[in-house]
Amino acid sequence: MENVSAVDAESTGLATRFGDGTHNVLLLSPSLDANAEDACTDLLTVEPPAREDVLYVTLVDSPDERMDAWRARADGARPAKMGFVDVGGATRSSAAASVLGGGPPGDVLVRPVSSPGNLTDLGIKVSEFLAEWSDDGNRTVVCVDSLTTLLQYADLQRAFRFLHVLTGRVRALDAFAHYHLDPDAHDDRTLNTLLTLFDGVAEWDGSDWVVRNR
Repeated sequence: MENVSAVDAESTGLATRFGDGTHNVLLLSPSLDANAEDACTDLLTVEPPAREDVLYVTLVDSPDERMDAWRARADGARPAKMGFVDVGGATRSSAAASVLGGGPPGDVLVRPVSSPGNLTDLGIKVSEFLAEWSDDGNRTVVCVDSLTTLLQYADLQRAFRFLHVLTGRVRALDAFAHYHLDPDAHDDRTLNTLLTLFDGVAEWDGSDWVVRNR
């Protein structure tokens, strides 16, 4: 990685700091950090939301909680489409109904995956969204929250293979995806292995974002 810059989190959007050839960004920040929530919404609005299809891969929060975060930070902007791959949320029986009832107009879909360890099903569900949205004229943007949770259920080798395929699909379709990870929860070997998959990295250092473009 090169082209390192510090970004004032309150004045400059992260999305503007990545080049046109950037498709996959690793977002390094402690879990449950408010700055990461702000950055997440920023990285999901690389285009005006009306020209975007927004996909959340939720391994931590429910679709309801992700919708609440979007509403709180997107200033009422409504994406063309919104979808959720809800991982491990089968017991949240009200999630689909409330999202469908309170979300933006257009197609809002929730597709469940039983466990973060079921990488085959997870890959299929994400690929379905990417394929279905690939020719509708909108930019597809993706949030994967989080890789830290994924790595609690899948070893590094399996996770790397899964992410290698996923980042390749995102790149091939000219989509834009970011992936949350808590750097304090992983050793250097894990971080260095995963870093090779991404076009850019944004890391919260306690006062601002440090951005590295490949």
